[in-house]
Amino acid sequence: MVHALEKVHSLLKPDGVLIDIHPTGEPASIEIRIRDRITLAGWLQEADDYVEYEWADEALQQIVQSGLFAVERQSVFTFNTYAASIAELRDHLAEAWKDAILDEVTAARAEELLSTIEHDKEVIVRELAHIARYRKTQSPKVAMASDR
Repeated sequence: MVHALEKVHSLLKPDGVLIDIHPTGEPASIEIRIRDRITLAGWLQEADDYVEYEWADEALQQIVQSGLFAVERQSVFTFNTYAASIAELRDHLAEAWKDAILDEVTAARAEELLSTIEHDKEVIVRELAHIARYRKTQSPKVAMASDR
């Protein structure tokens, strides 16, 4: 990942910016909304325990420490995915989030909550995500050459 970020650095114009958005690595919650009431049904897991997001954090930290980029702003936000049913959520996960694991206990709890005759209801998957803006700086090699 560090190599890819170094490549981005070489492609950006001087004083360019890199925007990074990636999940925090905390399991996403599966919630059921019925009218204005929201109930937690469980958590979505990943087959690899979200390890790639830890790797992304480490790579970003390395490029900042190396002097290639400086952090300008960073924050955490909630990214929501909505589905009308557990079946629809499973279809979405199979297509867009292949290593997601919706365990049977959580799926059964969600189905039970959705079994009401109420029509105003949905499944909500809530993920926490990092967002950060990094400003390109002179690479350490360029800075050393200009100091001569």
